[in-house]
Amino acid sequence: MKIKRLTIHQIEKNQGVLEAHLTTSDGLISVDEEVIFLSERLNDTFRKDEKVIRTEFLEDEDLFQKSLKDFASKKNDKSFYEFSKSSILRVKKLLQSSNFATGGYFVFINYEYRKSEYVGVFIVRDSEEVIFNKKGQNTFVVNKTTVINTDKLAMAVRVDIGRLSNKEDRYLQFTHKLASTSNYFSDWIEANLLDRSADDTKALIKLIDDLTEFPIDPETGVEFDSEMFREKVFNYINSSGRVVRLRELGKTFWDNSDFLTTYIDEHGINMNHEFQAVNVILSRLKKYEIKSGKIKLTFSRADIESGRVDIGNNNQIIITNETLRAKFDELND
Repeated sequence: MKIKRLTIHQIEKNQGVLEAHLTTSDGLISVDEEVIFLSERLNDTFRKDEKVIRTEFLEDEDLFQKSLKDFASKKNDKSFYEFSKSSILRVKKLLQSSNFATGGYFVFINYEYRKSEYVGVFIVRDSEEVIFNKKGQNTFVVNKTTVINTDKLAMAVRVDIGRLSNKEDRYLQFTHKLASTSNYFSDWIEANLLDRSADDTKALIKLIDDLTEFPIDPETGVEFDSEMFREKVFNYINSSGRVVRLRELGKTFWDNSDFLTTYIDEHGINMNHEFQAVNVILSRLKKYEIKSGKIKLTFSRADIESGRVDIGNNNQIIITNETLRAKFDELND
């Protein structure tokens, strides 16, 4: 992870009041070991967050979009700082119209991660904690200290600058919480909240199709075969009301909550970390069904992998099955 630019601003605001106080940094903060450590912690926390949504900006541009796109075209320190300054002024106004929203530290970072360039804004809050200090040789004293909790983000957004500049989809990634107090955040970053459940369900199917290794079946102690694994995932998702949570799936099947969120990050797969699966698409885990006129073909992924169902020349679909051929021949008897 390479840190290019970073600055921090603070908005002090408590719940139940509309008054907000803004403190801005005078400029960018020099990148040192502590800044790198902070940035890595914030990025790791973000990419593991179950509430991350991947979408695009609204068509009508406002301050956040305009100033970010200005930085994306110039990519210099001045335009990055101006983006942070103008957008923090905008979010202060939004916070002042929300009685129950609270402020925090807004960490603006421009960085490279896994061959992609991002601009991230991470909102963190401080808390009073206890530390032990050694006094003398065999004595400890208890003191209070104020710390920033980097393991729990209040809100965060990450924009893939390459995808944005190339006009690709789903470049805008942010933590979406359903509480009304967080509405100001999606308004601030101008996020399009269009439902992407169908796209996410297709992405999940493709992810499973592309797996080259499957997890261990705890009942047998050996690796799942493709067909059995797909059926297990299908049944599990249906049992949870068709709500897909990647961290939950990772924990259940790989005993690693981070497995799937890391997998989609490493393979550049754009899907939300939590979504409602579309039943007609999800059913492809068990079977595919295609039809045209009075012809209907139902088959499984295993039929494709074994070559029983394959693509021929031009408009041909080739089915290799001795029993079906025999039954077809019987039609003419």
